[in-house]
Amino acid sequence: MLRDLFQSALTMGKILLKSKINLPSYTAPEKSVVVIANGPSARSFIDKCTSVGIDNLKKQGLAFFAVNKFSCQPEFFSLKPKYYLMLDLYFFEFSKAVFENPGLHPIAQYKPDFEKTQRMINETWQALQKVDWPMIFFVPQLYRNCYIVNNLNNPNIQFVTYNYTVIGGTTGFRNRMYQWRLGSPQCENVVNSCIFNAMLSGFEEVYITGVDHDFHINIMVDTDNTIIRTESHFYADENKKHPLLKQEADGTTGKIRLHELFHSLVKVHTGYDETSRYAKHIHKKVINLTEGGYLDAFDRMSLGDFFGQFSQKN
Repeated sequence: MLRDLFQSALTMGKILLKSKINLPSYTAPEKSVVVIANGPSARSFIDKCTSVGIDNLKKQGLAFFAVNKFSCQPEFFSLKPKYYLMLDLYFFEFSKAVFENPGLHPIAQYKPDFEKTQRMINETWQALQKVDWPMIFFVPQLYRNCYIVNNLNNPNIQFVTYNYTVIGGTTGFRNRMYQWRLGSPQCENVVNSCIFNAMLSGFEEVYITGVDHDFHINIMVDTDNTIIRTESHFYADENKKHPLLKQEADGTTGKIRLHELFHSLVKVHTGYDETSRYAKHIHKKVINLTEGGYLDAFDRMSLGDFFGQFSQKN
């Protein structure tokens, strides 16, 4: 109890420093939304949407919520998701000079392959510039005035700002801070932030798909004790392998250690559990449509049962 009270006090300090009070809220007109993560299993969902009819699903009140680099894929322009969210600082913390020359990014100085990552981040924003349908884009308050957001001049995109301040403390305190939009659960993964913001936006049912979360089975340690991670997505990504590196305090390149990696995964799933708890508290449904995967925080539903709720296109 004393620890929770201390965490409540500590969180109040973080809120005063990082959160913005009275941010404009957004209320979604739809009842149900599907958050489409970029894991391999999303392919089955996207293909089924195409066969049932994307416009048909939207006419029946279903909205789509996309994340991160989804806009780089051709499916982005066929699904035309109404909602979009990016959370990782890499999508926001760069200058005009880096946008024009990705090799200048500070991370590229110790991780040469990051230049390719920055180029794909650039492509993500360039694709968003081509959006010709109404879109609600959720952006962390911290990055609302960053270079790239200020230079996304697309009248079809409406920015909705949210506070990403991790809330700790007593259960009652956490519930109240969430209700007042002063912060959120720990979101080590962008999907959790989507779920939370969807609930705050009034959706009654939040479905998630493509949430494979199989990081732990896609790593190996080589003979130099470097962790090698294989990334895989629903889009063609050649299952690329890359070392997990970090910048040390002295500016040198270091290796991410296994205990650091698994500690991060603990935070991923702890955050999901907290979001699941809050969803039940405010009587929202969060349902996992992912085929397989490693996520146990939410009830599951098969794709057959999900699409069976909608009439087929004529």
